[in-house]
Amino acid sequence: LTTVALYLIAQMVGAGKLIEVLFHLPYSSAVVIVGVLMIIYVTFGGMLATTWVQLIKAVLLLCGATLVAFLVMAHFNFSISALFGKAVEVHSKGADIMKPGTMLHDPISAISLGLALMFGTAGLPHILMRFFTVKDAKQANRSVVVATGFIGYFYILTFIIGFGAIVFLTGNAEYMGADGKLIGGNNMAAVQLAGAVGGSALLGFIAAVAFATILAVVSGLTLAGASAISHDLYA
Repeated sequence: LTTVALYLIAQMVGAGKLIEVLFHLPYSSAVVIVGVLMIIYVTFGGMLATTWVQLIKAVLLLCGATLVAFLVMAHFNFSISALFGKAVEVHSKGADIMKPGTMLHDPISAISLGLALMFGTAGLPHILMRFFTVKDAKQANRSVVVATGFIGYFYILTFIIGFGAIVFLTGNAEYMGADGKLIGGNNMAAVQLAGAVGGSALLGFIAAVAFATILAVVSGLTLAGASAISHDLYA
């Protein structure tokens, strides 16, 4: 239940920021609106609706990220070195952005983070419950292999999207607030990048995909939390 609660909080923060940026609503109001919508959706849709929104979201997310990455690379004639070179040129830290970073200070921390990302993600309640939607162990093993492949592909795209955001958003007054920071915070970088490379149509599509992603995760977590409460506490 603690894991479900913490992950729900993280997702609602993202949902609030997304709605705040798109509709210019107060952050607290945005969180409440999304929370009410999630409860209604799960109440009437249940596991079937949650499964469908997760499936559709995954397809749209992969397609959207691929399109954004393609448009970024098209600006550099599909040269990854040209993209990196431009990012180094415009970023305030220069070539330091190509270094490993300052969050991890030793190999043990790097290994620990890698294990946490791998096993932690696999152990999330709304992902574990997916094993109950296949008919046997063979299908479960196959689904894990396929999902891992798609996840690996998406992680590769994040490199292009991240450096693309540095190039197209840094110093761009259209996407920066009065304080000099990205509108909506750094979590909105991919959404803002979609607008920079594909206009308002692509921005709207990626925003819709982001909202669908939040809907899929929160609905799955809500079901997992309700199941834990009903079986472990109420019963």
